[in-house]
Amino acid sequence: MHLLLIQFFGAESGGGIAALGVDVKALILQIATFVIVFLLLKKFALTKIVETLEKRRETIDDGVKLGLEMQKAKAELETSVAQVMKQARQQADKIIAAGHQDANELIKAAETAAARKTDALLVDANAKIEEDMARARKKLERDMLELVSEATEAVIGEKLDERKDSAIIERALSRGQN
Repeated sequence: MHLLLIQFFGAESGGGIAALGVDVKALILQIATFVIVFLLLKKFALTKIVETLEKRRETIDDGVKLGLEMQKAKAELETSVAQVMKQARQQADKIIAAGHQDANELIKAAETAAARKTDALLVDANAKIEEDMARARKKLERDMLELVSEATEAVIGEKLDERKDSAIIERALSRGQN
């Protein structure tokens, strides 16, 4: 086997890999250097690089999960906002309806109070008219008594005193009323 390697690598002859211009010793040294550098990088740098990449992957995964959770939360929030807006609209409608009802009740109460006040004014006006009519009747009666008294004086020709005058007028009036 040793011969096979020697023939293949061709250290002594111009055949094999040496024919391609490759130095076997240099190639073995480069492979050994590569393996040493790989092992050093793997021991000191590669694990840190892999850890950093893993942390980034986890951060990205967390970000994606958070994004999905935020989308879900956004949908829930929109649903809850819509529900709150619906409830607020219903409450506003109830408040407006109650306001209209209160306003109608106030209008009815004002109308009732105005009707009572009008009735009271009419009663007062009727009482005042009755009083004025009674005063006018009394004044008319006095004026008529004076006219009758003056007519009696003119017919009798003498001035009657007030007592006689009143007695004659009252008798005449009582006969006129019967």
